[in-house]
Amino acid sequence: MALRFIVVEDHPEVAKNNCEWLQKVDGDAYCEILTDPIAASKRLKEFQPDLLVVDLLYGQTSGQQSGEPGLNLLREVFQNYPNQSVMVYSSEPLLLTPLSEAIGKHEGGFAAVNKMDRRTQFLEGAKSALSGELKIPRELRGLLQLTEREVEVLSLICKEALTDQAVADRIYTSKKTVQNHVQRLKEKLGIALEDTNETNGRVALCIEAMRRKLVQF
Repeated sequence: MALRFIVVEDHPEVAKNNCEWLQKVDGDAYCEILTDPIAASKRLKEFQPDLLVVDLLYGQTSGQQSGEPGLNLLREVFQNYPNQSVMVYSSEPLLLTPLSEAIGKHEGGFAAVNKMDRRTQFLEGAKSALSGELKIPRELRGLLQLTEREVEVLSLICKEALTDQAVADRIYTSKKTVQNHVQRLKEKLGIALEDTNETNGRVALCIEAMRRKLVQF
């Protein structure tokens, strides 16, 4: 089944380019463009896409740009659509700081990509969010709190040295869900995923968890 995307962006050329890049994820995808968060809020009541791509800054009648419309849309998503996969694509991703607690608790995939980055980062962010992963700017990572389930998974990995499948069996969930928990833990604790293999990544994760006294033996 073809993927469905909603792009919320008030610059027509950027919105069009966003859809074109999302077509690289799925050539048969349906991509709908909405120019403001209010329209997006109404559309989400009708259907939830596989991925919601949101800008933060929108032009106001005063001629100025404001981040509040985008942030308010995200607040609504976090409250009413906890499993919705979201990618924020903005030139000011640090405007997300007031939402750090909600981002940390959100159950759906979430990625934040700076418009100043290469377009390949947009593509990687979309894939990460669609996979249920968490990808955020380094400056925001220290603000995100661990969920109770993430603390539980961390303890099982570090104190009992369980594999992903063993953790899944213990907490009655899928292996993929556990792998997403581990990825989110690494992101929140600042473990560089690209620099570690699976074994070394787990060791680094547990060392950092002990340093922060998140796990105690």
